[in-house]
Amino acid sequence: MTEERFIQIVEAYGANPARWPEAERAAAMAFADAHPDVADAALQAEALLDDWLGGPDAQPSELLERRILNRFPAPAAAVRWQIPAAAAAALLVGAFIGFASGALTVTEPVTPTLYAAADAYAGLDEDWITWLGDDV
Repeated sequence: MTEERFIQIVEAYGANPARWPEAERAAAMAFADAHPDVADAALQAEALLDDWLGGPDAQPSELLERRILNRFPAPAAAVRWQIPAAAAAALLVGAFIGFASGALTVTEPVTPTLYAAADAYAGLDEDWITWLGDDV
């Protein structure tokens, strides 16, 4: 166990050896026994932090509890109508866009000749444009 690794373990897991990685615990404890000056300095610094972090459990006040609970969203039963309303709105918007896009599309005027050509070549296995060749 090196001094650097011992300090890394103490900084990461605290001063309590029970929290140290089991695989390195024995080596770290042996290092602490062999080098008390280095180990004591590192352990004391981390013991202060451990005490501060693991101090007495503070109970929140009733006011703080109410403020936290009031920040939660409303229960699902209170907003149950919003899901069908959103679905209906999406359906209406989609239908409007579908119909509007057809009305807004600019096309050439359709002539009966165009329909006749499309009907005449509809049964062919190949594309009727390629069948016409260079005449198009």
